[in-house]
Amino acid sequence: MVGSLDSIDEFERTFTKRIQFFIGSLVVGSLFPAGVLAYLFVAFSGTFRAWFLVYIPVEFVWTLVIARWFGRRLKRVRALPRAMRRRLAPSGVGKRPTFVFDNGLVVTSGFQYRMFGSPMGGTLIPTSEEVSGLERGMMRMRPVLRIFRNHGPESLRVRLNSIQKALNARFSSLLVFLPRPSSAPDAQRAPWVASASFTGGFSLLDPDRILQQIDSLAALLKDAVTMARDNRA
Repeated sequence: MVGSLDSIDEFERTFTKRIQFFIGSLVVGSLFPAGVLAYLFVAFSGTFRAWFLVYIPVEFVWTLVIARWFGRRLKRVRALPRAMRRRLAPSGVGKRPTFVFDNGLVVTSGFQYRMFGSPMGGTLIPTSEEVSGLERGMMRMRPVLRIFRNHGPESLRVRLNSIQKALNARFSSLLVFLPRPSSAPDAQRAPWVASASFTGGFSLLDPDRILQQIDSLAALLKDAVTMARDNRA
């Protein structure tokens, strides 16, 4: 299975507009105080004017640095679906930065890697449009297994740490969500959700690193779900 070129093209067009709007809003928002200070510069005199002449260049440079950093990061996000197309599900790309792989692994904003259980059993491979609804359902679940650097079963921690290093991330965590014991059975809701988070720099946006780890990460999340369900039983 490969991702649809039409949906990738649509994502790139939509995300380009969002990048332009975000950067424009960032620049306008950052420079707005300069306009206020310019008025005060004209209205007052003395030491305030000297302070203003220092503030404006600093604010201008800071705005350019922030806009450039966000611009580079967002452009890398825009390029991800085309670079990872060979492993994306046919309906795995939507208008927002949510990508679904052919093994059921989902990447959402903030680089949350998630898997959802299917009500029919096994792992669900949702469309990108279905992910937001599945995430809302996750909010009604309870985290029953938490794995961090020094917390959780060692066998899973070692595997999570290995993937963290392969992605060149600084921190990682893994959570497994199951329905609350008091919840009524719902055939339309995912019976489990597993989520892994990674934080770091631009290396998290490297499509080659991501593709090399999606199968290992999917296997880790499934094993974590199995352990969590066994512990609850």
